[in-house]
Amino acid sequence: MDRLTQLQDAIDAMARMFTNSIYYVHEKSGMAELNKDIPVAQPKIQADEPHVFQENMRELASDLVKKAKEIDALIEVLPGIDQTEDEQIDLLRSLEQENQIANEEYEAAVKEMEFVKQQISLSLRVLAEQAL
Repeated sequence: MDRLTQLQDAIDAMARMFTNSIYYVHEKSGMAELNKDIPVAQPKIQADEPHVFQENMRELASDLVKKAKEIDALIEVLPGIDQTEDEQIDLLRSLEQENQIANEEYEAAVKEMEFVKQQISLSLRVLAEQAL
């Protein structure tokens, strides 16, 4: 798998982690009293205990930090990341020239293969006529 695909997969995974974290906070957080004059009438039934909720929040935050570091590491090893824009453009031009040369060599090989194929076909026809 190439580096760019790894980076895309890591970013997708981090987005899923954010979504899951927000869902967890929304579903499992307890009701907090914002005003002493207005008490919490009905606590959330599916809420986690405060110590469990805090521990899970630490774990979610830790996972997000690890994924962010993984993404940073993947970005650092991308080719050309330490080159200027002009250097990257020069490299792309060089690669384009190499690609053009390779394409010309390929086309020449295909033409040669077609010629050899015709020669073989002609030879087989001559052999078949002589055998009859």
